Amino acid sequence: MLSRLVSRYWFLLPLLIVVVIAVDRLEEPVFIEVEETIDMRQTRSDYYLAQFRSRKFGPGGQIEYTVEGETLAHYPHNDRSEITAPRVELLREDTHWQIQSDTGQFDPDPDLFTLSGDVIVKRVALSGAPVTIRTSTLSIATESNEVSTDAAIELSAPTWQLQAIGLKSAIDDGKLSLLSNVIGHYQVPEP
Repeated sequence: MLSRLVSRYWFLLPLLIVVVIAVDRLEEPVFIEVEETIDMRQTRSDYYLAQFRSRKFGPGGQIEYTVEGETLAHYPHNDRSEITAPRVELLREDTHWQIQSDTGQFDPDPDLFTLSGDVIVKRVALSGAPVTIRTSTLSIATESNEVSTDAAIELSAPTWQLQAIGLKSAIDDGKLSLLSNVIGHYQVPEP
């Protein structure tokens, strides 16, 4: 019986093989895109602070700077901290700098704050007029007491305004360098 069945349908076997080969060659292979895996060690903080305030003291016991913010998350894989709504206050003998922004990042080696968003810097001097600086990003190196940005800035005081691209400042020396495209406006104070 089996031999009779095979003898009747033997021609179907080569036809079936041809169909399978044709379908295999005509169909496009399906490529599955593999998503990049996330190393959870890089996205998980080892501590988290809410409504925090931190101070750094100098060798003589005086406060060098304070940092406040809504939240702080520390990531151990690169020892960086991300801050929401940071407020940094740099305290010097004759000048106080008050700095705020939308977000910030702190890298401890060297001590470097990188602020982003609506960055506002106010210099309150014991003598002289206050100065306000506005920009979108700002780096503060607390060890070397330098402030810098490559972004557009606006500086204003009661009698003058400056606009520029880029800024470098040595806080303790009182020097301010505007890097390019400087436009100034001075208004003579009224007596």
